Amino acid sequence: MLGHPKRAAGWALVCWGLVQGGAHAMERVMPDDAMRDCAGIQAEMGEMDKLIQAGSTERTLGTAAAGAATNVGTQVVTSQVASGLFGSLGGLAARLAGATAQATVESKMTATPEAQVAAAQAKQRHAFLSQLQKAKACEAGGSGRALSPEEFQKVAAAGAPLQVTALSRESVGNALGTPIETLPTQGVVNGKVDFRGKTVHLTEFRVLFEVAGEVTASTRGGYLLGTDYGSTRATVIYKVPQVDIAAFQAITDRAFEDFKARASAAGVQLVYSVPEGGGVYVASEPASTPAQPVFLDKSLGYSKRKFLVMAPTGMMLVPRGFAGIGAGNISRRIEWGGSNREGISITQTVSIAELESSGGGSTIFKRTSSAEASSQLTVGNSPEDFLVQSHVSGGLLRIGESVRVPGNFANFRTVSTFDSNTDATSRAIGTLQNLMGQGANMTKKVEKAVELDGPATARLSLQGLATVNQAVVEALRAGL
Repeated sequence: MLGHPKRAAGWALVCWGLVQGGAHAMERVMPDDAMRDCAGIQAEMGEMDKLIQAGSTERTLGTAAAGAATNVGTQVVTSQVASGLFGSLGGLAARLAGATAQATVESKMTATPEAQVAAAQAKQRHAFLSQLQKAKACEAGGSGRALSPEEFQKVAAAGAPLQVTALSRESVGNALGTPIETLPTQGVVNGKVDFRGKTVHLTEFRVLFEVAGEVTASTRGGYLLGTDYGSTRATVIYKVPQVDIAAFQAITDRAFEDFKARASAAGVQLVYSVPEGGGVYVASEPASTPAQPVFLDKSLGYSKRKFLVMAPTGMMLVPRGFAGIGAGNISRRIEWGGSNREGISITQTVSIAELESSGGGSTIFKRTSSAEASSQLTVGNSPEDFLVQSHVSGGLLRIGESVRVPGNFANFRTVSTFDSNTDATSRAIGTLQNLMGQGANMTKKVEKAVELDGPATARLSLQGLATVNQAVVEALRAGL
């Protein structure tokens, strides 16, 4: 059986040879995978790990330290010989020899393009095998439970690349018309509001959709025990190439309708029209339109995210500064407080990426930098606002636990990669740095195009937004 460890190892080697030769591509799911026992799955995952490691370029981000150490060792050995042959030129000869040795080591450590292709395919297969392992309950020991053909197909399809239908107003239409099944709301919202006996005006309903971002990781160069360690930096940039405003408008309008319906069903009476004379805050700024999109860029530690600012059709938004919506109209706040009137702003954020970063530090203690961005739809807090902010009493609600919506909705496709280990100019600069006794600086940058599937993006976004809507309504009802 193919699941036998020896057979699995042999198959992985065959796959490696085929990919190296460019003859075939490794399949994510193999015909005999349904028959693999737990031992066979584990053995196959081990072989995939070897292919992933062999094709990894992240590991070369840390070879600045290893290369400097190699360079220093070579200088010591070479200088003993060179000093007798070249006298005062021995030091220079040693440095040249050391730089040559470093270049040779880095060249051998750098993954070839073929190995990188094999590693990418092995990652997909490893992810499938991991899910298969869970489905067969291998953690319980033994050979695992048998899966029916239907169960196996469900596991096989779960992580498969999407056949994308482009996001557009037309492609999201049917998805927005289907019944909504909310996710659990327990723990989603924190905070409380007290609106008892008050007339509550909903001034704005904002939805921020993530359309681009960046995640980084880095280490600072350091000097320890006579060795210069170069810096490392890894960056992943992702972007939705074409943002269809009309499609996001349709999702926003449907989410607002859902909120109003849930509020009405729960007996939460809100006023959705602009009050006479205006409110504590004047909604005077437009949200995104097809003719004029509005974006919000926020830096969040080792990441940056870019959002498309949306509101229901016809609704204006409250202007914001560095302190959010600010103090508003003080006299109007006093007036509203005396007449038992209240206003609220609601802001939700739909994020499309799960980001991973090894953070920062010194290369002396951390030799590598790694960063990654992958698809995960999450509905959570705005980076600059609370979920619900009252305009008079100061009551606040925030999302305590972001809603992770299960399901595949996008492909994060790599479109370009820069790696200083394989770039001729960067390698030449690294060699010069070594000639000066410095550790080379290593950089890797990956750019990804986010291919959103229209129906799936609409369906999952609405499910997450509706879940938060329900949690907000429950919190508002408790405060009335």
